[in-house]
Amino acid sequence: MASQSEEMHGQQVCAAEVSPEIVDAGAEMVLRAEVSCTPPCDLRGQSLEVKDQTGVDAGIIDLTEFDGETSTSGTLKVTAPLETGEYSWSTLCPAHSMQDVSYAQTSAVISFTVKPHTIRVLAWDIPTAVVGGEKFKMKIGIKCSSECRFADEEIGIEDFGIYSHDREALATGKISGELWPGTSGLYFTEVELNAPATAGLYNWNVKCPGTDGKIPHTEGTTGFGLRVVNPPECLVSIETIDKESQTPLKDVRVVMHPYAAVSDEYGIAQLRVAKGTYRLFVAQTSYLTFGLPVEVTADMNVKAELDLEPVPERN
Repeated sequence: MASQSEEMHGQQVCAAEVSPEIVDAGAEMVLRAEVSCTPPCDLRGQSLEVKDQTGVDAGIIDLTEFDGETSTSGTLKVTAPLETGEYSWSTLCPAHSMQDVSYAQTSAVISFTVKPHTIRVLAWDIPTAVVGGEKFKMKIGIKCSSECRFADEEIGIEDFGIYSHDREALATGKISGELWPGTSGLYFTEVELNAPATAGLYNWNVKCPGTDGKIPHTEGTTGFGLRVVNPPECLVSIETIDKESQTPLKDVRVVMHPYAAVSDEYGIAQLRVAKGTYRLFVAQTSYLTFGLPVEVTADMNVKAELDLEPVPERN
């Protein structure tokens, strides 16, 4: 072997990547690295040191593959810092000698951003219409981008009013810590609310405050509409039949917005509605949708004769 003074000086370049580059606080990241040398050398078995922004060891990446020019590593899983912000870690490839060629130490910067966890808020099972002044129930769920477990997390419901800044607190609640069936990370609760006394369409908002605790979370919000109607004064009975055979149709959907019902085995659907002008829609699979304007001033009966959809002609 040649003496130290006779050794050639080669060059090595280190490169590293992190996934994801924007990561939730405290979540898992995956690091990879590669080293290319001039002249080429096989560095399989070489270990690269990973250091955080303070110079503290964060792990070791082993080079495991060589394609004739570049040595590449496997993966190293590390935990992102809990404090949000921009970070620059480093990967160090130590100096070494191989085949009378010496290579100086080299390094690569690993840049990534740590962000607060994102809270997604969902609202469902909202009645299509609620009688003014009456109570109603709905479900609210929250899900973290890193699927943190939520229990006793506070939520608030607000009425935005006419203007977005005109907010009125309506109710508060707490997430139960129970997962919605068939989901991962969606925690929910059922809340009971009072509908406004005056009929109309209201825009309400559900809010889950962010946290500045050990694991930061952003505030999550979602909006939903609530239609409040006057108390039902009239009973509308709709008879749904096949126009050609004059036989009753079962399970037909009948809508006089915002009221809806489904026909029984006798083809009868009944809706209790407030007095007013409506558009009646009757729909059933394989039939053309039936539509009719209806003026409701008292109890009334309506017959809806449905035509079968035309059968497409075959070429």
